[in-house]
Amino acid sequence: MRRISKKLILIILGLFCVALYCEWLIYYVVIAQCSWLRLEKVDNQNVLKAFILADPHLLGPFRGHWLDKWRREWQMHQAFQAILNVHKPNVVFVLGDLFDEGEWTDNKQFNNYVERFYRLFTVPKDIKMHVVVGNHDIGFHNRMRRGAHARFNKLMNSSSVQHLTLKNNHFVLINSMAFEGDSCNMCTEARKHISSISDNLNKCEFDSQYCHTNGVYYNYSKPILMQHFPLYRLSDSVCTEPDAPPLPERNKRFRLKIDALSREATDYLVSKIRPRAAFGGHTHHGCLVRHSIKTVEFLEYSVPSFSWRNRPDPKFMLVSISPDDYAVSKCGLPKESTICLTALILSFTVIVCVWRMKTIGR
Repeated sequence: MRRISKKLILIILGLFCVALYCEWLIYYVVIAQCSWLRLEKVDNQNVLKAFILADPHLLGPFRGHWLDKWRREWQMHQAFQAILNVHKPNVVFVLGDLFDEGEWTDNKQFNNYVERFYRLFTVPKDIKMHVVVGNHDIGFHNRMRRGAHARFNKLMNSSSVQHLTLKNNHFVLINSMAFEGDSCNMCTEARKHISSISDNLNKCEFDSQYCHTNGVYYNYSKPILMQHFPLYRLSDSVCTEPDAPPLPERNKRFRLKIDALSREATDYLVSKIRPRAAFGGHTHHGCLVRHSIKTVEFLEYSVPSFSWRNRPDPKFMLVSISPDDYAVSKCGLPKESTICLTALILSFTVIVCVWRMKTIGR
């Protein structure tokens, strides 16, 4: 075999290794740089490890080029699986807008959507995944198609209000669009469930005989609120995180009930649930807000989007939780520019090094 043919084979093998690194291994390299924060005076075995992401926005049948759809889904799949393999969480929370066009799809298209989601975000049997609904999944309150809400609840196993107890930690997951403040069936049912959860937790706090649901007993701890919308705020001007919205977008005034919950809905939820922390998505940016509402003080975390379509540096959160404490670690995924630049540099290095080889080892 001539020397040039051997060099060509080496170049092809080298470029294959570059592609393997940039399309698979780089996610592990970046994700491994983040870690769970330890809780003081808590046995690590009693700590719940929660992986939280928001706004993957899987493209549907109407918008976006097929190549863009394939690329973003490949990236999110690789990143998601790398996080599970490296960090091994106990539970995964997805905070709404799973789909980008869920509100417009018919039943057949939505079924395909759900199958794609579970194929891309596959979890092993020992890890539980819980989702909350977003406006792109079923539409805003006043633009919701008939049956869209019930369809999502059935196929995604996600009712408007969910009360979960995991390692004696309480989570209340809500449908943000169900707190419009009117008397629609969805809103009435959601407020009824919130009142029931509130009554149970209040009784449990003072008398352990009430600490059970459907025959499952637990200990009391302040709950954590999970939803898609942020709680009431006028804009993102209060956000000072590095991944907060850029100016002047940060100062753009919110449309209440569209960009954030209303003050009335927020006051109602806080007075009933009395959360120790809240997590939401929707804005695609990061934000940390300290709330003090009716003697209840807590931090609210806005989780940035998990999709490269929505931001150049997607993020996720690793949250260590015990009944008395929690710690949040915000983690980044590789930037698209970093992946491209790495691929170019490594490819150029491979080609130059192989081509300048004088001889192939005998």
